[in-house]
Amino acid sequence: MLTKPYLLLLLSLFIGSAFAAPIRQTTPTSDFVDNHDGTVTHKITGLMWMRCAMGQTWTGSVCTGTATTYTYDAAKKLSYDFAGNSDWRLPNIAELQTIVERGTINPAINSEVFDNTPTWAFWSSSPNVASASYAWDVDFFSGYVSNYYRSYVFAVRLVRASQSLVISEATRMAEFSYYANGTVLHKRTGLMWQRCAVGQAWTGSTCTGTAGKYTFDAAQKLTSRLAGYSDWRMPAVNELASIVSYDRMLPTLNKIPFPNSAIDVFWSASPYVGRSGYAWYVYFRYGGIGSLNWESAFAVRLVRTSPSWVMGLNTSDLTVKLKTSKHQVSIKQPLKYTATVNNTGLDTAKAASVVFYLKMNDITFDHLPADCQVSSAYIECKLGDLPVNASASRTIAISYTKLGGIGANALALTNSIESNYDNNLSHVAITVLP
Repeated sequence: MLTKPYLLLLLSLFIGSAFAAPIRQTTPTSDFVDNHDGTVTHKITGLMWMRCAMGQTWTGSVCTGTATTYTYDAAKKLSYDFAGNSDWRLPNIAELQTIVERGTINPAINSEVFDNTPTWAFWSSSPNVASASYAWDVDFFSGYVSNYYRSYVFAVRLVRASQSLVISEATRMAEFSYYANGTVLHKRTGLMWQRCAVGQAWTGSTCTGTAGKYTFDAAQKLTSRLAGYSDWRMPAVNELASIVSYDRMLPTLNKIPFPNSAIDVFWSASPYVGRSGYAWYVYFRYGGIGSLNWESAFAVRLVRTSPSWVMGLNTSDLTVKLKTSKHQVSIKQPLKYTATVNNTGLDTAKAASVVFYLKMNDITFDHLPADCQVSSAYIECKLGDLPVNASASRTIAISYTKLGGIGANALALTNSIESNYDNNLSHVAITVLP
């Protein structure tokens, strides 16, 4: 089993209003590794995505053709062999939202990474727990998150990952660290949240009172000094979406970290680019995400993630560098991959490991360190606890049995909280010749 990574879903706040200067991307191209086989790996989450929708064809540089549409039940049954892997699947609603580009519409996705994406709804694998006839989807014209009858036909984009890299569609108690001062730390994202909505009061064990209602402009001016911090702010829509639990309704929010929460619409800090004077909201009664006029009055929950907070936690910070002994080899010729992991943080990285993602069906092993284990999708090498300023390397020797251009990735993992997740993945490419 892979050590459990705390997946970074932190995405930047939007700046400006619709139709003004371009809003900062939430899924910049630099966040993706091009695997040169019609797939990309999202460095922020570790998920590997098909660049084309199902029904389209990857030509080596673009997606051509028309996407096929499926009912929900047909989409759930899809199996596919692509880019040397057979474990492609339908993403759950939390995973599908990580590739929504909130800085654009038509399409609401990074077109450099996901070429020629249809501006339609795409199915997720997540059913609506309140009604067996509905399931969750994302509209990639606008970025809206909603649910529709399972008999509707929508497009599909497949994803793959090991089980421990799956982003849960629910927030579990164990994902949070609880503090007596009315705050919780979401370890999966690194965000610290106020347990009570603005207007409620923390008693030491629960939230009392009624959540206030604010227009978007008034919400942006809210301040707080809860727990002695002065850098509380409104969350970006992607941040607010990260605490939605799609395994429940009324509310779609875990009541342990967020007791007595309002079953209500909550503002995000993100303006909606599709219409001036509108901003994104999350409806915690059902879990839908959309936009409404700034004059609407909704609840607010504040969040923080400041450099002083990260430093105060004495977090670890793993970096990884993957190297290959050759960039061009003949078929069945030995090749070595070496991954070096460094801890440049302020605390020990507990239960560290490095995971090699290779085309497992296309290789034979010549040498594997004793602390490395092979699965059908990856090789994981245990590094143990990695102290501050320490490093560890693992080298595997393999031979390729098929020709072509091949990409490989190394991912550094730890059970500890990290201050920077952007440097946990490294990529190299080689060519296998006759």
